[in-house]
Amino acid sequence: MKKHILKLTVFFLAIMLSAGCKKEYLETSPTNAVSPANALSTPANMMVALNGVHRTMYSQSILGDFNNAGDGYIMPWMDFAADDAQHSDVGNGWFRGIMQWIVHTNATSGDVEWLWYHYYHIIGNVNAIINASEGMTEDKVLSNVLGQAKAYRAWAHFNLVRLFAKNYIHGNPATDLGVPIMLATAAPYEGLPRATVAEVYAQIEKDITESIAHFQNASARVDNSHLSLKVAQGLAARIALTKGDWASAATYANAARTGYNIMNETEYKSGFNTFTGTEVMWGSRIVPDQTTYYYAWFYYIGTNFNGTQNRLNPKFINNTLFHKIPDTDYRKKMWLEKAPNSKTGWTVNDPNYATKALFDAARATIITNYKMTTAFRTHPYMSVKFLNKTGPTIDPDDLIFMRVSEMYLTEAEALARNNQDAEAAAVLFSLISKRDPAYVLSTNTGTDLIEEIKTHRRIELWGEGHRWFDLLRYDEGFDRTGTGADQTLYQAGFAQAKPSLNPNWVFKIPQKEIDANPNINAEHQNPSSN
Repeated sequence: MKKHILKLTVFFLAIMLSAGCKKEYLETSPTNAVSPANALSTPANMMVALNGVHRTMYSQSILGDFNNAGDGYIMPWMDFAADDAQHSDVGNGWFRGIMQWIVHTNATSGDVEWLWYHYYHIIGNVNAIINASEGMTEDKVLSNVLGQAKAYRAWAHFNLVRLFAKNYIHGNPATDLGVPIMLATAAPYEGLPRATVAEVYAQIEKDITESIAHFQNASARVDNSHLSLKVAQGLAARIALTKGDWASAATYANAARTGYNIMNETEYKSGFNTFTGTEVMWGSRIVPDQTTYYYAWFYYIGTNFNGTQNRLNPKFINNTLFHKIPDTDYRKKMWLEKAPNSKTGWTVNDPNYATKALFDAARATIITNYKMTTAFRTHPYMSVKFLNKTGPTIDPDDLIFMRVSEMYLTEAEALARNNQDAEAAAVLFSLISKRDPAYVLSTNTGTDLIEEIKTHRRIELWGEGHRWFDLLRYDEGFDRTGTGADQTLYQAGFAQAKPSLNPNWVFKIPQKEIDANPNINAEHQNPSSN
């Protein structure tokens, strides 16, 4: 870890001095307006430095040779390696190894190394802010800074321990190895050992609790790219749900969603491309001079971003999940069940189109309605959930990290798991009745109610980066048989046993970390069944 701590020092300075945020992005000074000597000398300057952290959430990485664009790359990873958001073809090859389960199980994978460093660099950056604040009088601006910094630190450690260690509920947290807990920024830069899963969660909970406390007296955030009290409560809900602390998960989720409205049908169908939407709690605004081009999230999972990954590889929904959606639920329109398969073309045995003329007309309608060109393929069950506003272009669109609907589903699940069936059904009704006017208050109880909530979670949050983590929580594997997936394309990723029986769900610690850190050696590497 000595190597990566040295890297983060350079990275932190680079973010503060070169990641200029123009006024149209954040109503604050550009980050290059602060000298290194003054970078952390005042709460106002700390806020400027924190803007660089916000930008790492979506910007193309400056870490060595890595080009991945922040969590805009990680979110689709968490769906493509799972079973609901599926690829129809190879496209340009991006994410193929992730889908086939040969990336996260490889300690020398560049993607795994980048993911590890991405989160630890965020931790290192906010540690510098937190530690520099010691001795300062806490005013509203400093409360805001510390609320955000500690929420980021909790969130980054949380993501790391979920990916690089066994699940809290289904493992043995007191003895299972987690990840190093990074809190210091001063010398000596000595590599840290892997703390236990329980120890990591204890630090996560401490940070998120302190974050919430700081936010109680904080200045207002600039926009949705900044973290806030509601975002911190939403993160606390995620943490508690993952840990199995059902009462806390329900309480935090309820607090996080209170005061927000649920988006209507028109907004739901508008493309999920703005960070100012009704339900957006946390997101990133990406302006033209900050575009990530072919590293953009919409390039990976969108419908009409003008790139090879989209044009030749429409993403589609697990067919079995699609058929769980009632016809009266407008979310069903986010996927086109009978979209023509333009890769194979029309055949006399096409079940949906009796003639080639009908096939071609259906394809032309999709191209027109969803701002595509004839260069774009169509595919049965293809997604039209994520749309570029100005497609087909490579213009940037915003990135959404947290929505209010997640909080409703988290609260409902936590209540149901806590044997509060009536309360859970009521919360679920509050959301789903807005999506489906024919939906009635559920009479399910126990396991049946939990399964109903889980199904709606899959539908509502499809493609938003949750499915991998949910399968870990549920201790569920998957089998793509009957989902529409191509077994030749997915290979080992076509079916996987549940996490408690399958060590391959746990990411490998990067080999470069093992080589550089005297406190992590080969004996501390995560096992695999390979």
